[in-house]
Amino acid sequence: MAKKQAAPVPVADLVRLALLNVANATGDVKLGGKGGLFPTASGTNKEAADACITGAVPLLTVLRTEGKAQIVGLTPAGFERIAGELAEEKVGPLAKAIAAAAPAAARIEFIQSVIGRTPFAAPELTPLLEEAVAAEKAEQDARIEAAKKRREAEEIALAALERAKALLEERRRNRLDALRREYELEGAKASELPEPAPRVEPRPEPKAAAPAPASAPEPKTDEERDFRRYTADRLAAAWRDAWTDGKTEGRDYLETAMWNIRGMQMIGEPGQQVAFNGRVHESEQPAAPGDPLTVLRPGWLLKTDDEDYVALKAVVGDL
Repeated sequence: MAKKQAAPVPVADLVRLALLNVANATGDVKLGGKGGLFPTASGTNKEAADACITGAVPLLTVLRTEGKAQIVGLTPAGFERIAGELAEEKVGPLAKAIAAAAPAAARIEFIQSVIGRTPFAAPELTPLLEEAVAAEKAEQDARIEAAKKRREAEEIALAALERAKALLEERRRNRLDALRREYELEGAKASELPEPAPRVEPRPEPKAAAPAPASAPEPKTDEERDFRRYTADRLAAAWRDAWTDGKTEGRDYLETAMWNIRGMQMIGEPGQQVAFNGRVHESEQPAAPGDPLTVLRPGWLLKTDDEDYVALKAVVGDL
């Protein structure tokens, strides 16, 4: 009688066991190959490995490569998946090692989650939390200082531009005055000459939406992404104030700058009919998802490869 073949272990169970093995390991853990997490008769269970490494929310991260072997560790999401099955004395040291490799903002959220679930881990994680909070504040201060310097540079440039325009106008009038005096020296009357009208600079037309230059790089780190979101929030807030105050020229100037930020998009156009979506719309009247409403004031969205970040919701309602 032929031996009955054992049913394959579900991928979800393989992933759970692998995460626990990594959490409880005392040394390096390999993803595949001999002695790896997902061994099979033909090598490595690719489906289970991919679920951990390249899934929508990665559960393992490759720490380094040694030859063909990939040494892996838990991500915050992988830790969260099996934290409830760990002994309390394991939680603190393991969470500390994972948090140390995370960016400041993600580190704070991760530590907060761990301490909320396992208060006994607080002594192990609080010093790391203090460092992360200080690092995040330093990053915020640096961004604010950089924004302040950019603003100061913009104001200096605008003042210099106004001064240059005034000097050119003064030169024009000096030349006309010199010509008038030469005219008088020739025996003619200067009063017969028309008074030159002041030069009026034509107001530039608002620029249409244009993609950012191809050379603008997509942000790669959390700090770069946070800075782009901060810039988008700041410009969108200034644009909203210009809209509210009816400052058309200021709004056009801001839009020109915003259109040239990679991924910056306007949400809706005034008068456009839309279906209410609470993620990108706000309304002073009660509204349910899908309700037909009119855009009263557009909003702004920053589109990246990873997310659609709403910097300013569009205001909708009934006309």
